Amino acid sequence: MLDFSTFMIGGVSVIVLVTGWVEFAKRLGVSGTGCQVLAAVLGSLFVGLAQAIQMGLVPEVAVPWITVVVVGLGGGLAAVGLYDLVKRRLGDASSKLFV
Repeated sequence: MLDFSTFMIGGVSVIVLVTGWVEFAKRLGVSGTGCQVLAAVLGSLFVGLAQAIQMGLVPEVAVPWITVVVVGLGGGLAAVGLYDLVKRRLGDASSKLFV
């Protein structure tokens, strides 16, 4: 059985992270093959990185910095999602919140 907890860095699921960044890229106009390539590259990078950390192949001093970057990328996606949610719920009135 596949253990999805092995695909986490700093408590962030790399599967969700890759999916979120691909969806964000779609909003920026990336489509078709570009999305597939982006998903393959990001998936390979983050899953490989998570595996390398678990196997002890990444120097211990680098792990906190990698975690900071991955958590930051997740936070960026959360901010985009919150912005979109507020924009959809409040419409034009939301512009006063993001000044």
